[in-house]
Amino acid sequence: MPFQAAIIDLDGTMVDTIGDFVVVLQHTLADLGCHPVEIARVDRAFISLTVGKGTEDLLRRSLAQAWGLSPDAAEVAETLPAALHHYHEHYPRLNGEASDVFPGVAEGLAQLRELGVPLACLTNKPTAFAKQLLERKGLLGFFDQVFGGDAFARKKPDPLPLIKTCEALGTSTATTLMVGDSSNDAQAARAAGCEILLVTYGYNHGHPIEEVPAVAHVPRLDQVNWPAVLGQAN
Repeated sequence: MPFQAAIIDLDGTMVDTIGDFVVVLQHTLADLGCHPVEIARVDRAFISLTVGKGTEDLLRRSLAQAWGLSPDAAEVAETLPAALHHYHEHYPRLNGEASDVFPGVAEGLAQLRELGVPLACLTNKPTAFAKQLLERKGLLGFFDQVFGGDAFARKKPDPLPLIKTCEALGTSTATTLMVGDSSNDAQAARAAGCEILLVTYGYNHGHPIEEVPAVAHVPRLDQVNWPAVLGQAN
């Protein structure tokens, strides 16, 4: 069955945002009175293994990493509301300053639009931050819909966000292709009834993405034979 639309993940799929997370988390932890040694523990390597399951999860794990505690520790839970407050203060100002669009992304999105494929961006990043980042990187115009982790009652890897995004696009899950970078995306897609295409350069929690079943594993979005993948080839 040909695909009629595509849902594209943001962090690790379209934009390398690890640098943004590093800077924002450094400011957040400093506001909370963390020692420089504690702040230094929340580095790029740690964040690349942690990002992808929403802001609260990232902050919870970052606090635990800084303090050498379990993410379930009472001290982490008690500090999380203040951490969220500071994080949301810094992110709009710094959003996109330390991030870069992955090579081939804009060209790949343009190819999809030329084929008449409706596109939605679906991310666990808050919706306002996602739209702001896409606009600052010149990508917002490619998308008919943009939904973040606060748009629905649950986040990926729960299938609900994909199901709701398909409803917004006016397509069924069986005719909508998910494009992502992690097992988190793949799990959500499979549960929703979507097929998944995975990029090989993103953030998959330290595990080889090629081990995750997909219709294709691609090094760049502009190197995909989109008509063939979408079932539009003659």
